[in-house]
Amino acid sequence: METSKNRFRNPWASFESLRSDSVAAGLYQPARPCWRSVALRRASGLHSASIPQSEVKILLRALRYLLVFIFLVAILGSLAGWWLLRRTLPQVDGTAVLPELQHEVTVDRDAWGVPHIRAGSLDDLLTAQGYVIAQDRLWQMDILRRLAAGELSEIFGPGTLELDRQYRILGLHVAAEREAENLNPEVRGILEAYARGVNRYIDERQGALPWEFTHLRCNPRPWKPSDSLLIAGYMYQTLTNTWGAELKRARVTELAGPDRARELFLTDSAFDHVIVDNTAPETPSRAKKAKPKKRTAPHAQIPQLPRRRVTFDETQRAWNAAETFLEQFDEEVRAAIGSNNWVVDGKHTASGKPLLANDTHLQLSAPSIWYILHLTGPGWNVKGFALPGAPGIIIGHNDRIAWGFTNNGADVEDLYIETFHPERPLDYLVNGKYVQAEVRTERIHVLGQEDTVLDVYITRHGPVVRSEGTRKYALKWTALEPGGLAGLYSLLGRAQNWGEFREALRQIPGPAQNIVYADVDGNIGFIVAARIPVRKKGDGALPVPGDTDDYEWTGYIPFDELPQVLNPPGGVIATANARVVGPGYPHYLTDRWASPWRTARIYDLLAQKKKLQPADCLAIQDDIVSLPHRFLAEQMVRASHSTNSPAHAKDPRARELLARLVHWDGRAKAESIETAFVEYTRRFFMASLLRPVLGREITLYEWRDSIFLDKVLRERPAHWLPPEFHSYEEMLMAAADEAVKHLASDTKQPKPAGWRWGQLNALQILHPLGRTGWMQRLLSIGPTDQAGTIYTVKVAQPSHGPAMRYVADLSNFDNSLMNVTLGQSGQFGSPHYRDQFRAWFEGRGIPAPFSEAAEEKARKHRLHLLPEPNH
Repeated sequence: METSKNRFRNPWASFESLRSDSVAAGLYQPARPCWRSVALRRASGLHSASIPQSEVKILLRALRYLLVFIFLVAILGSLAGWWLLRRTLPQVDGTAVLPELQHEVTVDRDAWGVPHIRAGSLDDLLTAQGYVIAQDRLWQMDILRRLAAGELSEIFGPGTLELDRQYRILGLHVAAEREAENLNPEVRGILEAYARGVNRYIDERQGALPWEFTHLRCNPRPWKPSDSLLIAGYMYQTLTNTWGAELKRARVTELAGPDRARELFLTDSAFDHVIVDNTAPETPSRAKKAKPKKRTAPHAQIPQLPRRRVTFDETQRAWNAAETFLEQFDEEVRAAIGSNNWVVDGKHTASGKPLLANDTHLQLSAPSIWYILHLTGPGWNVKGFALPGAPGIIIGHNDRIAWGFTNNGADVEDLYIETFHPERPLDYLVNGKYVQAEVRTERIHVLGQEDTVLDVYITRHGPVVRSEGTRKYALKWTALEPGGLAGLYSLLGRAQNWGEFREALRQIPGPAQNIVYADVDGNIGFIVAARIPVRKKGDGALPVPGDTDDYEWTGYIPFDELPQVLNPPGGVIATANARVVGPGYPHYLTDRWASPWRTARIYDLLAQKKKLQPADCLAIQDDIVSLPHRFLAEQMVRASHSTNSPAHAKDPRARELLARLVHWDGRAKAESIETAFVEYTRRFFMASLLRPVLGREITLYEWRDSIFLDKVLRERPAHWLPPEFHSYEEMLMAAADEAVKHLASDTKQPKPAGWRWGQLNALQILHPLGRTGWMQRLLSIGPTDQAGTIYTVKVAQPSHGPAMRYVADLSNFDNSLMNVTLGQSGQFGSPHYRDQFRAWFEGRGIPAPFSEAAEEKARKHRLHLLPEPNH
């Protein structure tokens, strides 16, 4: 048995064993060159004359040569591939000349590839930052600016043409170019210095650019300041794009009627944790404010929408096709775009100093969205997370303060219904008179075919993003307004206290963020910073008439009246995209708050431990208790034992799982069958609830459905109970039966043992060029079973979740922890392409040393960037 095992392990050993056996059998003759074939023929009963020895020798020799050739080709191919990948990797040791520098700059890297750049001037510091980030993320930077500018089809062909059309209509490239021409000198200098560093790297790496450029047969064009503004605009659009939801809300309101629509579109919950009620700083302008305005958008103007059906798996399949690899976010997916952050003062920590935590929830992709970086220069000593393509640090800390973001969701987009003349296509109605729309002609280069020419109509409100005959919808968006892209979050790193931090935020137009703050003096704070419009009438929740001035913006909420608080009495501030202001706050921000479950769970967990440490914050970020699923499970168990239900679950599998729910704690573990059962029951219960009202268009309803469901199950309103059911208990049991039937179908497993939640919600982090076949196996991650749901603190969807994690210890910044999804490098072949993935997936941080001593101890590489010798 052992001999057989050894033969399997070593094919060469099998020949030697065969030789020994042949000798023992009298079959082996050393003088004959073809002893193997002879022995085999005799052992099998074949006569030696059946095949001429000369032909056997030729065949064996040819086979041997062929095998050697294949082996050599494989080796040479592997070596060539390895060499091609290695030659594109950046230099991290020694010296390199950057003529753009005034003085020497050093770049240290630790074991995770995290750079620490030290420079003698801000100009040199930012030039070096552009150079260093381009070393690791140049292709990502180029593809993001192409996406935002609507230039993907030039390298990908017609598969991305529709996406290019959308971005050309939006006009971020026009806004970025306009803003670049009108920047203040400081911001212009920052962007120009960064661009010089990027371009130096592009110039010196011609012929050795990242492999994606070679694969696509394209080269990056020189980086411009407007490109950094484009990257900012792309993130702005990702975090504030609500106009599609306005159209869907309008259609739902039309179908359901205004009374039921008010119930469907809930704006608050008993689980909300309000940070600011009526505590905005008292100012003369605020003192004159009246009560919050009522929503007055006219339902008579609700547009007709196309009847588009969306299946549950649509968002999971949307990224499978390479030609749509950068498809815009659907609202179901957008629900996961948010974040968690919190800050606690020293009363709640082991050190007696504040702790601040942040994890941003975005689309997960390869390379990672964020880049960890430490910048040191005159007036700068800041470490944290940079966005490739944008200078400075966006989220992080310096030696005095720390800060973190979550998306506020403020409504900064409005749709205006423009009435165009039936015979003069450029004329549209304004206050009873026709005026002419501007037309911007866009030419889109498409690989492999002729250019596509697109005419974009622009009214006084903005670009026309949707047309229905003479009725067209124009988008007004703060990002497209003058100055809308001109602010830099990177300037936050210079602030030394709360006052300076607020002043830096005053210059930033958006997107609106919930920002938590802490400093080494023990202060903690919260502020919302952005341009948030004040409307003459209405609230922007629905499309409004554009032919009148009644719904125009009259300005922005004054900065000093934005929600903010310093050192609240409880010493704890947490946000997770849910409501942060109460009914006493005088201004309208939005009514599209996220569900409050994550916020509520964070507050609960923070209250459970009195002496918090950084590791405790990481554990909270990784928490997988799903509050709405736990509540629904309780309701399902009660329904299964209710005497009011004329029919209990019919399927024995449903009855089995209902019995298991009695002991379920609400943890959405990867192996949890209960989570899968409850989630599927939730979907079918919601479908039954909405179908009598919305018919086949139930998927248009993408509001905070978990809050609506919670309210229905607590109050049991008779007017929402579908006529085919006698009670909500019966309805829940019918949904449970449907759930098990579809779980069996979706998993192709008839028994509950195969219905693991992690498999149904498997994580997949895809590279744009690695979506199928062997490229996917090389470049992408997953599918990998994962824990969590959209409602857990650890948000988990197939391609959405925490894009980074960060905990700042204000008692000693060397104790801080950080990580990104995959790694620092965007280049496959680098040791830092995915070296952080395991720590990220398991909810662990990587060390984030900050002091000189800790940085020096962690250093693995040092690169000296030198100016030209005559400097």
